[in-house]
Amino acid sequence: MICIVLMLTLVKLIDDVPLGEVMFFRCFFSILPIAGLLILRGELTAAFRTRRFVGHVTRTCLGLTMMGLTFVSVQALPLPETVTLQYTQPLFVVAFSALFLREAVGVNRWGAVAFGFAGVLVITWPNLSMLTSGSAELTTRELIGIAAALIAAAGVAVVFLLVRGLVKTEKPTTITAYFWLISSSLLALSAFGGWEPLTLEQTALLIACGILGGFGQLCMALSLQAAPASVTASFEYTSLLFAIGLGYFIFGDIPGINTLFGGAMVIAAGLFILWRESRAGVSSTPRRKLPPAP
Repeated sequence: MICIVLMLTLVKLIDDVPLGEVMFFRCFFSILPIAGLLILRGELTAAFRTRRFVGHVTRTCLGLTMMGLTFVSVQALPLPETVTLQYTQPLFVVAFSALFLREAVGVNRWGAVAFGFAGVLVITWPNLSMLTSGSAELTTRELIGIAAALIAAAGVAVVFLLVRGLVKTEKPTTITAYFWLISSSLLALSAFGGWEPLTLEQTALLIACGILGGFGQLCMALSLQAAPASVTASFEYTSLLFAIGLGYFIFGDIPGINTLFGGAMVIAAGLFILWRESRAGVSSTPRRKLPPAP
């Protein structure tokens, strides 16, 4: 979680670089920590053996779109608000599982979903300021950031469902390897749309962004090998504490009461869903096996 929040912080610091360029560095250099582990395990070549190339392409294209929307929200909103809105992902997963996979969702989990989205309304209500030092109404840039964050959360929920299907026949390392290969290849094409010349400092920040993203993804995958997802997933909510700290010390952002109260509602809803799944014996590991970027 620390790696992921640090990565988002770097994205916010380099918001004057074209989005496609930022995403390319994020994806391309993420291979360094991941490839290091695969080489140590002797699994580098085996990671590219697949029977479902089209599935990897679909998952990667959707994942890249959601990554771009997340980066847009990071650059438009204070860091704590972006991270808090990402916590709606479990709510979308529950809703989409019921709607598209016909999974049984009881009244308790539907109630948690409703409660969580009520928290989103508290966070984004136009008559409340997003920062204690901000204006009384949301700006157009902030509204775009909110919409991008929520669409990204919904899209990532769909990616989780796609990964659930892929892990039935594919290894987690294969899903990671093909995401890197396909995403880097597609994003390299964005250079034809115009990349900005980078300073040495920007280059270093972008490379660090990719390494942190890859290392964070790797740590999350390894944590799921050591403990059930119902245990490890609850620690994802610590990212809000890191986001508040970094947002304050680096950008001077102070979350308003609406962000804190609404964020608590969203977190409570997500934790309740995890608790219900754990009690019901429904493992969320398949859909969280490889958390998609970022």
